[in-house]
Amino acid sequence: MKFENSKMKIGVLAVFILIVSSLSLYYYANTGTTTQSGETYLFIKPAFAQSMSTTPTFLDDEAGISAYVNINRSIDLAVAKTVYRTLEKETADYIVGSVNVSLSADEDVHCFVHKEGWIVTYYGKGEPLSKIVEWNLWSQSTSKLTKNKLQVGLEKMTLVLIGVAVPSVSYYDFQYPNANKCMIIIKTLVGSGEDSFNVTIPTDIAVYEQSWSHYSQCLWSYGDGPAYAHSYFKVDGNTINTISGTTGVIDPVTNRGTLTDPLEKLKQGAASMVSVSSDYYYYYHYLYGVCVALVYQEP
Repeated sequence: MKFENSKMKIGVLAVFILIVSSLSLYYYANTGTTTQSGETYLFIKPAFAQSMSTTPTFLDDEAGISAYVNINRSIDLAVAKTVYRTLEKETADYIVGSVNVSLSADEDVHCFVHKEGWIVTYYGKGEPLSKIVEWNLWSQSTSKLTKNKLQVGLEKMTLVLIGVAVPSVSYYDFQYPNANKCMIIIKTLVGSGEDSFNVTIPTDIAVYEQSWSHYSQCLWSYGDGPAYAHSYFKVDGNTINTISGTTGVIDPVTNRGTLTDPLEKLKQGAASMVSVSSDYYYYYHYLYGVCVALVYQEP
């Protein structure tokens, strides 16, 4: 899978979560070409049948993208329940509840905890992979996404159960059991103008989901007068989403969705251009971001 930056501006970030391959990500700038290799992870289904006395088959029915860990010790479910905002399911062997994970919104992930040491955070079937992106965990100074919302949920639970944040995380997508990898690419823009990158998906890759996240945040107070901010997320010139706002201090806005229209989806075997833009005249006061997320099977 190949990625090319058509422009290089402030705040460019490519983040790989569970991603493929030894294939490379290429940036093209005025000074030439630099190459970054993507970090590679596999989707691995949790070994519940081998590790636990009761297999929670409801995860196969309900869960989509998931992150999990085994803390290698028994869990007091009464203690685990104190982390939940809402208890959703309770049995003698495991519990399921919701954990708040967003720094800017009232948003939860589901969290499954089994007494034999398994902890799984997940979004439900039908919820896009791009939902795991927490824009407030993107650092403008370091150009890095420090963690995703599934990780935040796991950390909240493990901090209470074992006193430390989870050291490592594994991933699986129960909605697409044949998928073995996924990829997330993020591009940000400070101020007005447009920034973009090209994506070429090889024809021998089976893509199960193409989802997206579009973000807008004001970085400056305009006082009492109105300010108008418009940001656009496009694929090959087709507008997928628009964020508009009025007021000097606009609350962060995140919209998400899935690319299903053949005219809007990223192409296979040819380059597709993904862009984020803004026409706001106070160009240095707004931060915009766009993410595309792919769930797929690589041979």
